[in-house]
Amino acid sequence: MERKVGEIFEYNGEWYQCIHTKSLGCENCDLATKSDIHCSDVFEIRGECLSCYRKDGKSVIFKKLKKVGEPEIINGKKVQSIVTGYVGCAFCIFKKGGACLSGGTCKNRGTRIYVEIKQNKEDMEEKKLNLKEFDLEAAKAGKPVCTRDGRKARIICFDLNNKNFPIVAIINCDTEENAYQYDIDGVCDEHDNNLNLMMSPEKKEGWVNVYKSYNVGKKIPCMASIYPTKEEAKKSSVVGFDYVDTVKIEWEE
Repeated sequence: MERKVGEIFEYNGEWYQCIHTKSLGCENCDLATKSDIHCSDVFEIRGECLSCYRKDGKSVIFKKLKKVGEPEIINGKKVQSIVTGYVGCAFCIFKKGGACLSGGTCKNRGTRIYVEIKQNKEDMEEKKLNLKEFDLEAAKAGKPVCTRDGRKARIICFDLNNKNFPIVAIINCDTEENAYQYDIDGVCDEHDNNLNLMMSPEKKEGWVNVYKSYNVGKKIPCMASIYPTKEEAKKSSVVGFDYVDTVKIEWEE
């Protein structure tokens, strides 16, 4: 696989552009040792970079692009505005047939473009598990933490003598447990998205009274307040309404 010159792609939450270089230029590549990312680890993402292996015969490097503001919804698409001084509008998702389809939202034509944020497999799994972004203070307070792929994480320290990765967590890995280091945002030093820390949903439970006519004139099942015990719920049942039962409910938040 090889990226086209000028092509823009996403990796680990950042946007990169494939740029032609006349020299090997590894020291200027943002997907090489310059950013502590090992070439071999991201080969399937970036593709070939040496001219002798590329079909177009050009050597390339990969430059990290600056994001402008937060993601937004334009014309029904979730997009991110980024700065690119190399190709400009040609790789903007709103450029089609020579016309700009952004609806007049771009105020810096040629210096900024819009790229679409597509839902990948990891995002879908994260949504399915109901995970939330890592919260350092919540984790310190004892809130449950897991990995992005849903494995339970046990944080054993937040103050390791390492300025970049001060958090140490124990992760269950099949038949054994392994220790990993993280930065304050929960990003693992192994450059593996699945190992990044997330906040687990907390399971809650309580008791509610169910009525047939809690809303006057409507014979539909309704519930009122949530109580910590069945006894408390029954004591607080509303007199004068069609009481059905006191039931236990469970939810996540």
